[in-house]
Amino acid sequence: MQARRHGVPLPVAGQVTSLELFFDLVFVFTITQLTATVQHGGWAVTGRSALLLLILWWMYGGYAWLTNAAPPVTPRRRILLVLGMIGNFVTAMAIPHAYGSDRIVFATGYLLVVVVHAGMYVTEAARITRGMVVQLLGWNMLGAVLGIVGALFFEDVLVWWWLGAFVVAVVLPRFVTISSLNQPEADGGPSFELVPGHFVERHGLMLLIALGESVLAIGVGLGTGAHSIGLEQVVFAAISLLLAATLYWAYFGVGEDSRAEGALGALPAERAQAAGLASYGYAFFVILFGIVLTAAGLHHALAHPTDALTWEYAGQLCVGVGGFWVGLGLFRLALGLPGWLPRVAGGVVLAAFTVIGAEGSGLAALVCLLAGSAGLVLLEQRSTLGGVEPA
Repeated sequence: MQARRHGVPLPVAGQVTSLELFFDLVFVFTITQLTATVQHGGWAVTGRSALLLLILWWMYGGYAWLTNAAPPVTPRRRILLVLGMIGNFVTAMAIPHAYGSDRIVFATGYLLVVVVHAGMYVTEAARITRGMVVQLLGWNMLGAVLGIVGALFFEDVLVWWWLGAFVVAVVLPRFVTISSLNQPEADGGPSFELVPGHFVERHGLMLLIALGESVLAIGVGLGTGAHSIGLEQVVFAAISLLLAATLYWAYFGVGEDSRAEGALGALPAERAQAAGLASYGYAFFVILFGIVLTAAGLHHALAHPTDALTWEYAGQLCVGVGGFWVGLGLFRLALGLPGWLPRVAGGVVLAAFTVIGAEGSGLAALVCLLAGSAGLVLLEQRSTLGGVEPA
C-alpha cells in the first residue's frame, strides 16, 4: 500500500512551526504534573509515573513524526493538531490521580490523542504505507483501548493494564511479522520516512522547554511564601540554575543536535527510522525522566538546603541527574556517535552521590552534581580540542 499526495510541502531544518512549538508547551504540562506527582510519593509512585511518561512520550514522538511527514500548514491539519493538544492537556490534568479517581479522564484523553494522531497521519501524510496503517490503526489503537478497559473495570490492577498497553503499542510490534518496523515496504523504503533537520530541531526544542520548566519549578518553590528566603536558599537556587545550565550545555553547547542531524542524514532510510526511534524515543525518555526526578529532588532540598535528605529524596536528586547523563550517553550510542561510554559511566557515578545527600546535605550533593557534570563537559571538550574522541 503506497499512496503519494503531490503538492504537500515536507519540513526541512529550521521549519518547526509556531503551532508545533505551542504543542510542545502544552505537552510540558505533563512534565510539570509528573514532577508534582513524584514529589509526594514513594518509589512505587515513581515507578507508576515512569510508566505514564513512557506511554505519553511514545505518543509525543508519534506527533513529532506526524508533523515531520505532514507539516501543520493547512487549516485542517492545524485543527487536528489542536485536537491532539486538547487530548494531551486532559491527560496531563489527570496525571496526579491517573490510577484512581481520574483514571477514566486520563484514559479518555489518551484515546483522543491516539485517534487524532492516527486519523491525521493516514489522511494527511504524503506517503501512506501498510506498516503505517498497521501501527497506527492497529497496535496504537489497541493499546489505547486496553487503557480504557482497565480504567473502566479494573481499577485495582490498572497499572498492569497500562503496562500491557505499552507492550502492545511499543514492544509487541517488534516481534510480530505484521509490523511497521520489521520489513521494508513494497517500494523498498521504511514504513515511516524521516526528515532529519526538522525531527532533530523539534526534539531539541522539547528538551529545552523541559529544562526551562525544571528551573521554573525552583523559582515557584522559593516564591510560595511557605518558607522565608534566606542566604542558603538563594545560594541553593543559584547552584541549581548553574546545574541546569550545565545540563543544557551537555546537549546544546557541544553541538549534539548538529551531530545527530548529520548521523541521521547519513543513514539509509530504513536505518534512520530505527535510529530515530532509539535516540529521540527511548534515550530521550531516560533524559526526560531524569529531569522529572531532578526537579522533584531539588524541590525537597530547597527548603532546608543544609539538612540531610531522606534516601528517597536524595535518590531523586542524584539519580535524576545521573539518569540525564546516562540518557545522553544512550542517545549517542543509538546514533553511532563517539563519546557515549564516558557519559553513561559518569551518570552512574553521579547517581552514587545519593549517599552524600542522605548522609550530608542536599546542598553538598548539589555542589557535587554540578562539579561532576561540569567535569564531564570540560573533559569532553578537552579531548575534542586535543583531537581525541572518547569511546
